[in-house]
Order: sequence, then structure tokens, then C-alpha cells
Amino acid sequence: MLVLDNAKIVDVHEGIYHGHLIIDHEKILDVIRGPYLGDQKKIDMHGLYLMSGMIDIHIHGSYGYDFIKDPKIAVKEVAKGLIKEGTTAFLASLTVISHEDLCDLFDEYREIGTIKNGARFLGIHSEGPFLSKQYKALMNELYLRDHSAKEFKEMIERAGGLLKVMTVAPELEHFDDILDLAHKSDVRLMIGHSAASCKEAKEAIRKGVRGYTHLYNAMSQHTHRDPGIVTAALEGVGDYAELIVDGFHIDPDVIKVTYEVLGSDKIILITDAMLGKGMPDGEYVFSFLDCKKVGNTVRVIDTGRIAGSAITQLDAIRNMHDFTGASLVDLSKMSSYNPAKLLGIDDRVGSLAKGKSADIIAIDDDFTLHATFVDGKLVYQKEESIRS
Repeated sequence: MLVLDNAKIVDVHEGIYHGHLIIDHEKILDVIRGPYLGDQKKIDMHGLYLMSGMIDIHIHGSYGYDFIKDPKIAVKEVAKGLIKEGTTAFLASLTVISHEDLCDLFDEYREIGTIKNGARFLGIHSEGPFLSKQYKALMNELYLRDHSAKEFKEMIERAGGLLKVMTVAPELEHFDDILDLAHKSDVRLMIGHSAASCKEAKEAIRKGVRGYTHLYNAMSQHTHRDPGIVTAALEGVGDYAELIVDGFHIDPDVIKVTYEVLGSDKIILITDAMLGKGMPDGEYVFSFLDCKKVGNTVRVIDTGRIAGSAITQLDAIRNMHDFTGASLVDLSKMSSYNPAKLLGIDDRVGSLAKGKSADIIAIDDDFTLHATFVDGKLVYQKEESIRS
């Protein structure tokens, strides 16, 4: 048993309070207000904030690794790095490749075992292939196509339960053909890279689509005579909208308005990070395109188009706080609780509550990460930040 004492607990239901957290057998045994008075082994958190570890459901890679190549190595190395950024669980997001190559890649993903001393690998987010060529962004047009129930069924079978989220364009042909299969296979559909009208987007949500992939980016917009996907999202239709809060993909003022309209219960903070995250500035190949990373921004060299991001989730919550004034409670909802609810794993992770896995981060007022715990094990510690 281990006690994390003298901490500010960030509870998505109860707010922030001074207290202690007890870990036993990889689980949170209890979260209690006030100081710990027992004789169990404890770690003095020195008044740091304890939050549920963040969950990134849209990340394409980091540290020079892209999830569409050598997944055994890529997932392991990215998982080991993410714990130093406060992310304790993630989906591997895949850009479009051929159907045959994607299915072969799923075979490789099925061979990935438990990651030790790293973030949890939760499964796969397939960004496509049923996407609009009009809003392809970086996606290779060669592999974009209408929905196919036959192909979708094969993807699900080859993924062996690992396919958790798929981005789709519901205005494309045969969309209805995949809906029942998605529901039965527990694959969450999100609208993105799509030219759907507001009406088409709302109809897709009515049929079971859960929300929006990187809202505002690569989709029809909110215009006063031709309302699009963004309009549907701002109406509050759908469960969740992903946001890339790097100050670059979306203007900070738009982020602020979106937060004021939707609130923290409907937003999921993502990084949409590519392999250049955590790497030096320079040139990288992403989605088969030559790109250049400068700081946290990445652009295609030939066109200047945005090419994913290089931010961490710590950057995302810090920026969200700066742009909107969101509290730590709301930031924890948007970075951990909401993605866990979308994936249907909020009974296990996503908040600091009795019986849940002890995936915990400790941060200070400046959003500096001081410690990360996964399954109650201290897997990252900023030098001399905490002591037993």
C-alpha cells in the first residue's frame, strides 16, 4: 500500500480539495480529504495537484516514430515518452494507406503486448479511409473512397478488437452500410475530413456517430448561408468535439468562444501530434509528404499546409487555461474524463476515484509535471520533486 499525502486532489465531480490518495494493488483504494494520519508508506506531494493521467485519443506518433510503421517499436517508444508528458494512455492514430497494408498493419498491432513503464496502449484510431477528397488535408487521395461494408468488416476482423475509433465522412456513398457493424463491434465513429452539411452531420449523429474529429480542421465550416459540420457541433449535437489547442490550428479567440458555447463536458483535448514531436526542428516525412517542424508547428514544405502538431497534452491544457481561463477540474474533464467516457472505459480510468486504476499525474501551478504513476507505479519523477 502507498499513500500520496499532502496533495491538492483534482476531482472532476467534487472540485479541488486538500487531501491524500491511497493506492493498493494498482488501484485507487480511496481518496480522502485532509492529511494522512496512519503508518503506511507515504510520499509527501508537497501541495502538488494530483490529476487523473491524461488520455490522448488522437496522436500519430512522436520521438521520430510514426504509428503506420513498425507498430511494435513505435508504440513501445512513444508509450515510454508520453509518461514524461503526463499522458498515461493513448490510441495510435493512423493516416490512410491501402486497404491491404492497413489490414496487414492491424495484424502487427495484435501482437503488441503489455507496455512496461509506459503509457497504456488502448487501441487504434483509424483516420479514414472513408473520407472526403475535398477535405483530404494531408491524406493521400489515392486511398480515399466511399464507405464499404466489406472492407470495414475485414478491418474489424483483422484488428481483433483494437479498432476503437474511426473518422468518417458521412456524406459519402454507402455510409448507412457500416453503421450497424460499427455499433455491434463497438467502434466509435467521428465526423472529420468531411464536406457534410449541417443537416447531414446532425443526421449522422442521430444514427449513432459520436462527435467530431479535430473540430474546425478539415471539415465544412459555420457560415451564415451554408451551415456545415462546425455549425452542428456548435449547436451541441453529438457527444464530443476534439480540439487541437496549439494556438495555431485554431485561433485562441475561437477556442475561447467554443469553450464558452460547448463547455468542458463536450470537449476532448487532443495533440494530433506527428513523429516530429519531441524531436529537434527539421524535416520529417508525414503521411508520405515532406514536412518541416519549427517549434510546435509543422507544415508541408511544398504547400505550407499544416501537418499535424508537435505539442504535448501538457501544452494543450496549459494553452486551454491561458486562452479560456478553464479550471483544473475542467481541464481534467477535457483531457482525461471525457476521452475515457467516449471509449467506454471511465469505470477504470479517467478520474481519481475509488476502485479505478491508479493512473495519476502531479503538476504545479505552472503546469510543470513532477510525477507520473501508471497502475500505482511511479514511472516518471522530476528530479527531487517528491520524496517518501
